[in-house]
Amino acid sequence: MATDTMATHLNIMLDGLKKKANALTEVLSITENQRTVIESELPLDGVRSMIFGMNEEKQAAIQIVKDCDDMFEKMLKDIGAELDAKQDMYKPQVQVLQEHIRRVMDLDVKIRVAEEENNRLLDERRSTEIPTSPTSGLKPKVTMPTDSAKIIRAYEQGSKNYKG
Repeated sequence: MATDTMATHLNIMLDGLKKKANALTEVLSITENQRTVIESELPLDGVRSMIFGMNEEKQAAIQIVKDCDDMFEKMLKDIGAELDAKQDMYKPQVQVLQEHIRRVMDLDVKIRVAEEENNRLLDERRSTEIPTSPTSGLKPKVTMPTDSAKIIRAYEQGSKNYKG
């Protein structure tokens, strides 16, 4: 393969990594916005609805990531043997690619951590809130006392509150 052709391939791969990094940055931003929604005072049904809408945006960015990955793999398959054979000749370009690969990997880790935290927070909200009617939002779950004297007092207090 001619040196010019190899340089073109390496530049295309670099552009793909930059595009992937931009798409991952967008995914991270959306994920962080989802956390803000999860932590908001919105009712759980509203949170779910907003997150669902944001997931559609996220899927578009994820598709860009997949397309970049496919292109990168195809290009690497096409030039991999020559790149291995002439490592010294392309060392500066390969180092730049490696820097961008590290950036992409760092973004990937940040996204995974943020997604896990969002899932944990959402699970926490699900376990502490129960849906009520659509107009009244959510109501916190009632925690029952474990001490028998506290249970009796809670029962007596409840009885007083509901006598007609």
